[in-house]
Formats: sequence, structure tokens, C-alpha cells
Amino acid sequence: MKDWHNLQGAAQSEALLNELKGNLFEYLVAHQLSVHFGGEGDFLRRFKEMSGGRAYADLKDYQSWLRSVDPDLYSRLPVLAKDVANHLIDGDFANAHKSVKTKDFKVHHINVLGKSGAVSGQESFKEADILLETNQGDVPVSLKLCKTGAFVNTKSGGIRSFIEKYFSHFPKAKEYQSELNDFLEQSFTQMAEGLYQWADIDSSDEMIDSGVHGKQFSRAWVERGYSELPGELESEARTFLFHHYHRVIGRMHVIFKELIEQDRELFGLGLAPLVGMGLEQMIQVTCFHKEVKGERYHLASLKSYSWADFQEDLKSLELRELQEEISSFEIGLGARRLQIRVKPMNKFTVCALKVNCSLKGE
Repeated sequence: MKDWHNLQGAAQSEALLNELKGNLFEYLVAHQLSVHFGGEGDFLRRFKEMSGGRAYADLKDYQSWLRSVDPDLYSRLPVLAKDVANHLIDGDFANAHKSVKTKDFKVHHINVLGKSGAVSGQESFKEADILLETNQGDVPVSLKLCKTGAFVNTKSGGIRSFIEKYFSHFPKAKEYQSELNDFLEQSFTQMAEGLYQWADIDSSDEMIDSGVHGKQFSRAWVERGYSELPGELESEARTFLFHHYHRVIGRMHVIFKELIEQDRELFGLGLAPLVGMGLEQMIQVTCFHKEVKGERYHLASLKSYSWADFQEDLKSLELRELQEEISSFEIGLGARRLQIRVKPMNKFTVCALKVNCSLKGE
């Protein structure tokens, strides 16, 4: 079992909690579906055999850890999972897949993909967390669990390959990616020089080449006792970092604008996986929870999103104006907003950034 009790700061603990509750939630929803469709024994056997038993062992560790750090969440997850399973059974399968006839709908196997099943080689199912093998074809399901009113994370990827990966249908995708990477390094260098001056570090100290992630601060930064985590920077120093984020997201905004102007249809194709719709058959279900009388994780609402919904939203696609001094911009999609935001992979002292995509209804 991982040493989860010696994490660096609240941010890492929160990130771990979110990951583990997601893995548990996927399993619990899949289990509920297997009970309904009469395949519980098959589901449990297949899950225990997954990855040579590793997935099952990890799940037991997750349960034990979560029970100790957040017993409220641990006790409420099965309740929310049952709500989601019933929501799918009562309409989503038929609504998202018009060919499905509920009375003739036979489920042969239910598989947990997600992070716990990533080692099973199921990358072709994109953002799916659960896969139902049925007599009417495969049905991939993407699950989201978040606080009511929040943005729902749909995709995250490294900035140094982001444009080329998701907008590869555009002839100039590689050119745009190269341009963005050059701009990223220039902005990173500008930030580093500002922070070096602030910290009274000799700017002649050469930055380190970290390989795939690009440049990295010289060793002098850590040797002087300064943190590499954004949340631990002094407020004055954070200004240099925030200006870096804003410059980079501004460059991405320009590229997105040019792509939309070149071909809205191709742009929509690239946008699909960013909203969690990498497959036309995907059913995306978001379970929003709220606090009731001091008790957390009570069901607030269940929202579904399908390929048909996405295609309808694309008709009103709108790249919204870039706001000052922030690290994100938004794309309007009907009654929804897709937020594109840049943030550090972990340490801000490394050039590479992460691009986070998240969706919110209005």
C-alpha cells in the first residue's frame, strides 16, 4: 500500500482524495448495475482477476484509507452510486442510444475502466469509466462526482502536445504547437528572470534541461530555501507566476480563435474529447452533491450529457473574450461553458504546464 499519510500539503491530500473517491465511485456504480442486470457474480470475478488481482487489491486499500480520513464520504458513496445506477437504468441507456430497446436490453459483462482499469489496455474507450458489453453493442459510461454548482473536470493534458493531439485534423496543427511551445519557453524564462531578481539569485546561473518537460530552474532556487510549489510562494513572488499563466493562456486563446475562424466543424471535432465526448456512444453522467443540515454528500442532482447534446451545443459555439489577469478562458456551448485553464504540472519551476478543461451548465 502506498504511503498516503506523508503527503506534501493540503493540495496533494485533496488531489489524492478526489482520485480515490473517483475510483471507488466507478466500482460502486458498476457493481450496482451488475446487480440489476443479473451479473453480479460475473462482475466480481472479472474485477478480482483484473490486472492479476492488482485492481482489487488497490480497491481494498482505497476503501481502508478513505474510511479513516473521511468516514462521511465513505458511508455516502454507496448511496450516491445507487442513485446514479438507477438514473442510468431508468432512462439514460435508451435516451442516449436511440436503438436501445430497454425490454430487450441484455448485458453480458460490465467492466470498470477508469484509472483502476487503465492497465487493462482499454485506451480505445477514451473517457469512459465503465463499459457495458450488451447484445446491442458496447455502451461506454463516463462518471463525474462533484459539488453542486462546480465546474466538472472533463480533460487534462500537457500543454506541449495539446494542440497537436486534440486538433490534429487541422493542417497547421504542428505549426501551432511549435509556436505555442516556443512562446511557453520565452514566457517561462521571463518569469524565472523576474523571480531570480526578486530572490537575489544570479541570473547567469543556467537553467536545467529537464528533458520532455523543457527548462527547469537552476538549483540555486531550492538551495536558497524557496519552495517549488505555487501555493507556498510569497504573494509578491506569485505575481510573476500569475503573469506567466496569463501570457500563456492568452497565446492559447489566439490559437483557438484562429482555429475556429478556419473551420468551425473541424474545431468542434477537436473539442469533443475536451468535453468528455471522445466517443459518439458515450453517456456522461454527473452526480452533484450538497450539504444538508451539516451532513455532506447528499444528492443534489443528476445531469446527463450525450453526443446529441454536444452536437446541439456546437450550433451556438462562442469563444468568449479573454479576461485580464486570469489563467483561463471560456467557450460558450449553448447553456454550458467550457473552461480552458493552465496550471503547473506540480512544480512551477518546470517549464511544462497542464491544460485543464472543465464544463459547467448555466
